[in-house]
Amino acid sequence: MDRKDILKVMENIYTSQEAAEYLGMSYEAFCQIVQSQQIQPIKQSHTVMLFLKSDLDDYQKMSHLQESFNINQVSVRDAILYYTIQQYLDNSDKKTLAFIQQIKQFYHFDFHAGLKINIPFLASQFHITEQEFYNSYLQVKKAFTQLPANTHIIKKGEDKYPQQLADTKEAPLFLFVNGQIDLLYQKSICVVGSRQASPHAIEQTKQLVKALVDDGFVVNAGLAKGIDTVVHQTVLQNKGQTIAVIGTSLHEYYPKENQTLQLTIEKEGLVVSQYPPCQHVNRWNFPKRNATMSGLSIGTVIMEARENSGTLKQADYALRQGRYVFIPQYIVNDTSLQWPQKYMDKGAYVFETYDDMIKIIKNQKQEEC
Repeated sequence: MDRKDILKVMENIYTSQEAAEYLGMSYEAFCQIVQSQQIQPIKQSHTVMLFLKSDLDDYQKMSHLQESFNINQVSVRDAILYYTIQQYLDNSDKKTLAFIQQIKQFYHFDFHAGLKINIPFLASQFHITEQEFYNSYLQVKKAFTQLPANTHIIKKGEDKYPQQLADTKEAPLFLFVNGQIDLLYQKSICVVGSRQASPHAIEQTKQLVKALVDDGFVVNAGLAKGIDTVVHQTVLQNKGQTIAVIGTSLHEYYPKENQTLQLTIEKEGLVVSQYPPCQHVNRWNFPKRNATMSGLSIGTVIMEARENSGTLKQADYALRQGRYVFIPQYIVNDTSLQWPQKYMDKGAYVFETYDDMIKIIKNQKQEEC
């Protein structure tokens, strides 16, 4: 093959950056598609990946045939405008809600008045041009198109918003959900633990989760490494129902190795996020999602945690929200740990067997009656 032939062949071979530009998407979005194996490189090394133009064309054709996320729903348009406003208020829900309450009170601001009215008004409030605000709106709108096609956005105050979560101080304004929405309204228990799980904790978790499934509970976890992953896998293996409450937007996967598990839960259970696609993943997302995970559950079981573990944030939220917190006896018996006694003093329950835990719940319910 001479130089001319080689150059002709190379015209149909693209680098990652060239492929992303050809498909009209960001480099980051293209990388996610490659990671999910929707497009496969013809050659890959530590520094470069090469793609055939024909493979890119095939992907583009299939994408056009697939159903896309409907951004024209009222709740979606509300969310897009809300998160556009939020970008000018440090991405803070507290500041954004206070700002919206203020402009409603003093200027009778209406989310549904239309962009022709709302954009000039909001631009003046933030001392920017209308075009600048509109560009921000378009960026947020474009980000929302990345959401999975079956995504539902539920706003606090709507009938579909789970009341048990709505009653908590930490309830997010919007929930992004994909899967069996009815699981939001069923009796559920959250099971969490260490990312670096011990063999004993893994085995105990499997036994507990199977018992919960057999008893008809929806079992919630956070799709993290370690115990969370064991929880979701055990539920699915036993034909149960599970909710994954994640710390990223629905179109992202963290950790990456749990992408297949997340996609499976979307089909067989429910994935819930409080984070829009226009926000970057931050480390503080994950503790905040623990409040949502606790709020959706009647109680939380801590299967394993080291001192000052992030897992204990879940216990803190659960106790604040008036939920059960359960600690297995084998954790209490570990004399190297001080946190179990601390949480027992705050109202956490200790159990040795699954039946012990269920008796605590039933006895408490009878006292409430």
